[in-house]
Amino acid sequence: MKAKKLVTALVLIGVLSSVLAGCGTKDKTTSGSNQPAVTAASDKKGTDTAKVEKIRVAVANDFNPYAYLDEKGDYIGYEVDVLKKVDELLPQYEFEYQTVADQFVALTSNKVDLISHQWESNPERQKTYLFGKEIVTTWAAYIITKDGAEKLQTYKELEGKTVATFQGSNDAYQLETYNKEHNNAIKLEYNSGDFSVILSKLESGAVDAFLLPLSYLPSIEEGYKVKLQRSDEPSYYSGTYFIYRRDDADETALQEAVDGVLKTLHEDGTLEKLSTQWLGADYTVEPEDQK
Repeated sequence: MKAKKLVTALVLIGVLSSVLAGCGTKDKTTSGSNQPAVTAASDKKGTDTAKVEKIRVAVANDFNPYAYLDEKGDYIGYEVDVLKKVDELLPQYEFEYQTVADQFVALTSNKVDLISHQWESNPERQKTYLFGKEIVTTWAAYIITKDGAEKLQTYKELEGKTVATFQGSNDAYQLETYNKEHNNAIKLEYNSGDFSVILSKLESGAVDAFLLPLSYLPSIEEGYKVKLQRSDEPSYYSGTYFIYRRDDADETALQEAVDGVLKTLHEDGTLEKLSTQWLGADYTVEPEDQK
């Protein structure tokens, strides 16, 4: 992609599981008794059940609209539906979903085989984990300020301001990288996973701004009943991926198989339909087309 397309120097936004849950509730560690995607090998019609490999997939259970539990306790959401479509087209695998306290720990300790949580990539994480090559979603992230306040357009305009972020998040990575090159010109305030705290500080003036992907803005405004404003242009572009264990032949085979199906789902319009259904727009297109 072009320079203003997917950024590779990015990291995870794990905190957004609580953000998009509306009230900031955290994932509960559970395998779930009514998980819709935990299907028997016999469901793989025409496939020798002895050759079907069970794949343990870690997803969130309160990451609305990406992965959460419905009133019956079944997993639903955009990422869940994408994974279901992938599973349908891979007869050699059978996906079983579960929710874990820490997806990366579960992956490295061989408790799950694939993790899904709108994860992004950066060089350091590439050293430790195997990232898929096909995107799950694409992001255009903006500088967010209080409605009616001074609209901040660039990192340069954030200099001397206080910007809220989360330790280890993609936003923090972007801002920290800028600060390394500009003598810590932006004051960063690291917060916990409760997004309502940031919104309260924004309202009081304790912080001036924060960064947020465009696709998340409607959920934030609706879930917290707030009106926010964004910069006219994105502050960065990014993409999200499924993640696997590195240096594992079986995991590499799984990654390649899943990527092959994701490429097909992107080309035939399935990802676009699912994104529009769950996210309200197509967040699988080039990020610069997300306005």
